[in-house]
Amino acid sequence: MDLQNEKWRYLFIYSPFKLITMKKISLILFPIVFLFACNQGSNKNESNENTTDNHVETSELTLNNGAKWQADSSTNRHLISLKTTANMFKVNPLPPVEEYRILGSDLKAGLDSMIRDCKLTGPAHEVLHKWLEPVLRQTNELKNVSDTTTAKSVFDSLDKRINIYYDYFQ
Repeated sequence: MDLQNEKWRYLFIYSPFKLITMKKISLILFPIVFLFACNQGSNKNESNENTTDNHVETSELTLNNGAKWQADSSTNRHLISLKTTANMFKVNPLPPVEEYRILGSDLKAGLDSMIRDCKLTGPAHEVLHKWLEPVLRQTNELKNVSDTTTAKSVFDSLDKRINIYYDYFQ
């Protein structure tokens, strides 16, 4: 019973999202939004599509003629929530695997909200997807980790990816 109470305490103290409601909404909306967003980019022709690791994916991100892309206010607001959630998680130096999984669910809910509320169009939208795709993949990995070593590695990579957002967007 103590483990159950600790889980709920974590959700109420550390999570800025309403996990249960967000899961229901995300199960319905995420596939629809993701398919719509993927169709938006299906008409473009790209020459270097060899993207197998984070370094290559990061190199695909580009600036807007040397300037940061202008993101919409809701995307920036959701990113602040994601960063806050990740930063609050770092307070515990040795979290158990279950807390990493809960964090993955919390971040996924935040990403689903970001996708749902996003109003970006055009090239800025395309660049946002280049940033977002690895974040979504790593968040899903985090939700399914089975050991703390893998969980820490995935989280560290995910945290770096979240933080490079501000290198490309304002």
